[in-house]
Amino acid sequence: MKHLAIFSLVLVFSAFAACDRELKEHPISIELKREITASQETIESSRSVSGIIRFDDALASKKPEKSTLFLIVRSKGTTAGPPLAVKRYSLVKFPFEYKIGQGNVMAKGAQFEGEIDITARLDMDGVAKAQPGDIEGTVTARAGDAAVEIVLDRVVETAVVPTGSASVSGTIWVDPALVDKLPKTAALFLIARSEGVRQGIPLAVKKVVAVEFPYSFTLGQSDVMLPGAGFDGPITLFARVDQDGDAAPTPGDIDGKVSATAGDKNIELVLDNLIGVSQ
Repeated sequence: MKHLAIFSLVLVFSAFAACDRELKEHPISIELKREITASQETIESSRSVSGIIRFDDALASKKPEKSTLFLIVRSKGTTAGPPLAVKRYSLVKFPFEYKIGQGNVMAKGAQFEGEIDITARLDMDGVAKAQPGDIEGTVTARAGDAAVEIVLDRVVETAVVPTGSASVSGTIWVDPALVDKLPKTAALFLIARSEGVRQGIPLAVKKVVAVEFPYSFTLGQSDVMLPGAGFDGPITLFARVDQDGDAAPTPGDIDGKVSATAGDKNIELVLDNLIGVSQ
């Protein structure tokens, strides 16, 4: 009986092994893989725009050897608030092939769809904020379009300040428990994002060196990073004392944040978080 039981178990395991072997020997067919890939590509292309960016012949002499290219997408007719999507390219050569879509949206849950305005801007200093001398062009398209040509045909003469823009101001101070952890030499970064936006280029940024606390600050339209964006509406304001002067946070930096609305004054922002260090 014992041998019979063992023999039965061997048969069961053999059957499972045979089934497993059969599954491994019959992978998804090439045709099915192609159908799945084609379906995914169709969905992706319906949520993106692609094409070529070229220089207007009249501005060819102004083409710089080194520059940064920004693509900025807004819903058609929208001129204020954060863009729908942003993408940055370095070391570009013209004519330049581009693609921007759902993977580049700035706000969580936003959809890359419908009619949109796309601005391409060749930036001379690598900072997203438009400056005189930058070269740009704009086109209207629809999500899903391909072969959309954008012509760089306009030189930015002066920075355009949207009407109705405001600022925020107040005081930044350090939690008493962290005062002794302040680096001896550090820079203070002030960063504003529109409420709910957690990725992409910030709405506004300011860097302050040789800072002393408590520190009185003002952040507003002159610190906005993207052309055409207005410093308005609900925002989240971040402040960080950075020990190496680099905008990226590193262990040992001290930061804090507060919610506000453009126009608010007497804001109290407390630096109360020691980054990457157990407290």
